[in-house]
Amino acid sequence: MKILTPAQEIFLQSIIKNELAKNEAATKLSVESIDQKSIVLSVQRGEDKSSWQTISSHSAQPRDVSNDEAIRKIFSALSETGSALLIEQGKTRQRIKIEKGKIVRENVVNIPSPLKEPAWAIGKSTHLDPHQSAPLLQAVGLMTGEGEIKAPMRRKFKQVNHFIELICPFLPREKSRKPYTIVDCGCGNSYLGFVLCWYIRHNLNHSVRFYGVDIARDRIDHCVERAKTLDLKEMSFECASNRDAHLPSSPDLLISLHACDTATDEALALGVAQHARHIAAAPCCQHEIARQIDGAPGYPISKHTIFKHRFADLLTDMARCLFLEAHGYSVTVGEFVSVDETPKNLLLRAQRGNRCAAKRESEYESFKQHYKIRPSLDTFLLELQAR
Repeated sequence: MKILTPAQEIFLQSIIKNELAKNEAATKLSVESIDQKSIVLSVQRGEDKSSWQTISSHSAQPRDVSNDEAIRKIFSALSETGSALLIEQGKTRQRIKIEKGKIVRENVVNIPSPLKEPAWAIGKSTHLDPHQSAPLLQAVGLMTGEGEIKAPMRRKFKQVNHFIELICPFLPREKSRKPYTIVDCGCGNSYLGFVLCWYIRHNLNHSVRFYGVDIARDRIDHCVERAKTLDLKEMSFECASNRDAHLPSSPDLLISLHACDTATDEALALGVAQHARHIAAAPCCQHEIARQIDGAPGYPISKHTIFKHRFADLLTDMARCLFLEAHGYSVTVGEFVSVDETPKNLLLRAQRGNRCAAKRESEYESFKQHYKIRPSLDTFLLELQAR
């Protein structure tokens, strides 16, 4: 950006101050990068209407700030990046640019709002900027051409965004020449994969490399076409099982969202075998352990099907956590959406590094012996390591 005179700096600050002083809930100021393809900083009125929320390309979490701090942040972002300031108030939009040392204001026309509720982009539901992400969400079939999330896809949209909310601590925070590598096991239509790649590339300004794997050829073909449409050359897809896929070693993140039955176990074993830095898995239906405890001595609950399957679900996920801990991962477990959205709402998050791995390995063996179960996790891992 050209160096402004002190008078021009004061004038620019006054413009920002006046815009923030307007008592309109829909006011939003965004600092655009020079090429106007990404947002450096967004400032929007907070829920209490008396403060402001900021979200920058360096931080995934929105932050409440005072009016004065919001002014300083916007001015600093403009001064450091030589960017443009986009001011939105309802249907009114104007852009302020610095050209040849002069401040230029222009009305923005023929740019339809991709969303009817701009607040959708900042807060608990998602970190995606609506202007950036509309092409993505429309391409993957979550959003209509008018900018609304499709009614049948709202549950999927919420699941994907809550998933990203919880794995944000795993995502890159520092600049690096090395792409952040993601493996998606049982990717299906890869809603999560596309949103993750878009978010890392456009919001975090970090390079990314994505590998999606699924056994359904039609879904893989659709994903390939969508990646071409969105010009996401860093995304590749393979039609194969999790165990047979050709994947990179030591990925930064391996994810598995609702892979059925032992497909989740294949994904976890693959993460361990490939030395993934982070693993995030939301298990789906589970049948293997339920078959093993059916009619077994000491399991009187097996005569009631609902008890048997609920108990098997619990045993399965406990075994998965112990398996990961036994192989050197620290694990946390929690719900990533309400049970009203889906009963399969458990999320296992694992990060490589566990000093108690030897102890957990002993506990894992004792656990299996006590409950007389033989999870396929161990077999899958041995097969992968043998390869």
